Amino acid sequence: MNHLLPGFESQERVALLLSLTRISSPEVIAALTLHYTSALPAERAAARHSIELSNFMRGQKKLEQIAATVEAIKAIDWAKLQSNPLLTSPLQPKQVA
Repeated sequence: MNHLLPGFESQERVALLLSLTRISSPEVIAALTLHYTSALPAERAAARHSIELSNFMRGQKKLEQIAATVEAIKAIDWAKLQSNPLLTSPLQPKQVA
């Protein structure tokens, strides 16, 4: 399952996800960022940054794994939030007499 949608990710989100990987090549980082922020096809993003498609795909696979982990954590947190009545009840404004 793909958790990242090409063209729909912000540069900040991609940068944060990349920070959780060991990807260090500026060219691979730039190609992945371009792909996910502008929807440029993988082949063209890799070519634009002069990297082999296989290197791009390896980075893409790792980025998807990290995104899947982040989404799993979010699901756990969301379930916990919904099961706690103190956190899900709307705050009531104080009544002024």
